[in-house]
Amino acid sequence: MNPIEFSQQKEVTGVITDHIKTAAIYCFGRQKTACTASRTLYPDNELQKEHIHLYLLVLVYETIENAASDIPDKIKTKTHGAATATVLVHRVQSLKNLCHDQQFFFWQIMQHAELLFQDNSKPPYLNCSETPKRNLKATSNYIANRKSVMATLWNWLYNDDDVSSSDEVKMAALHQIVEQTCLSLIRVFMGYTPNHFALGHLFTLCEYFTSITADFFPCESLEDKSMFKLLSQQPGMLRFSKANDVDYLYYQLLEQRCGKFRKQADILIQNEIDRLSEGKNELKAVNN
Repeated sequence: MNPIEFSQQKEVTGVITDHIKTAAIYCFGRQKTACTASRTLYPDNELQKEHIHLYLLVLVYETIENAASDIPDKIKTKTHGAATATVLVHRVQSLKNLCHDQQFFFWQIMQHAELLFQDNSKPPYLNCSETPKRNLKATSNYIANRKSVMATLWNWLYNDDDVSSSDEVKMAALHQIVEQTCLSLIRVFMGYTPNHFALGHLFTLCEYFTSITADFFPCESLEDKSMFKLLSQQPGMLRFSKANDVDYLYYQLLEQRCGKFRKQADILIQNEIDRLSEGKNELKAVNN
């Protein structure tokens, strides 16, 4: 991976190390976009702006509540919106207990991603006797468990004809269906099991390998943003909800989108599992 521009790297790493006691920061992906702002009064002075979105693994000595949300907010503020980030925060101690795909995911990043910062007095490491491999059986079991949760919720939503049923509760069920779908996508395509579950965070993680979340849940118009805000509310918000808190029309639109999203995600997941299985079988045949 090509180095990130130094001044930007310094700002990003500074925000993180100032916020939390950090062992290492790895950049395992970035997306650049450029835009031109033209003006009628000064047509010869077009404004060129570049935005970069970073995918960061941050290994820390201690956890701070909401760090995975607060750090991206601070990066965006510090860089005046020029840089944003999806941040995975994990304790160094957790490296000792990784198994299956999670070990594979961390090994890939620590071996191949760009190291932005490291505590040289105690550099983190993975204690692996051999190169970790994907565990498709464990992944398939994980996907099956997520599907069971989704099917139960969806069957209730789809077959519920009781006019007195709360749209607020139904919205919480849609939230869970989308969350479970994102967790399945991330596990299959990245080998990673998140420890932070805000939908915005999961969506940007999915955008690392597919556009499906942006396709079904865009945030371009005010209506899109309003629907995403409703969908993003954690089920715990039911503790404070009131009747008619959810716009019925928005609920109907979101139910349709969630259903289509779930079906398309199932196809992507199965295709990727088939691809991984074929690759594993081919490797086994070569070794034999």
